[in-house]
Amino acid sequence: MPLIRTPSTARGRLALHVLAYNVVRLLLVCVAAGVLLAVDALTSLDIPFVLVLLIALAASLPLSALTLRKLRRTINEDIDAVDRKRTTRRGPATRPPRTKRP
Repeated sequence: MPLIRTPSTARGRLALHVLAYNVVRLLLVCVAAGVLLAVDALTSLDIPFVLVLLIALAASLPLSALTLRKLRRTINEDIDAVDRKRTTRRGPATRPPRTKRP
């Protein structure tokens, strides 16, 4: 039996993929912070912890953009599937007319 049951609905798959994406991005920040803390300990630079976290966050943003492309595409496909299902169930989304404010 698998550890996590695969959701049968499009919304469930979307939620699972978004959760996985966020967990992996958080892990990337933790790994980058760990590397920076290790470098700090080896070289005795005395970098403040908050600065280490900010640098790790800034470094993980482009890294996650490169490494998580496939998962982002999967999330976009899931969003399209949820939108298509909603459109077939409710009809196309229409906005009420805007009223002008004086």
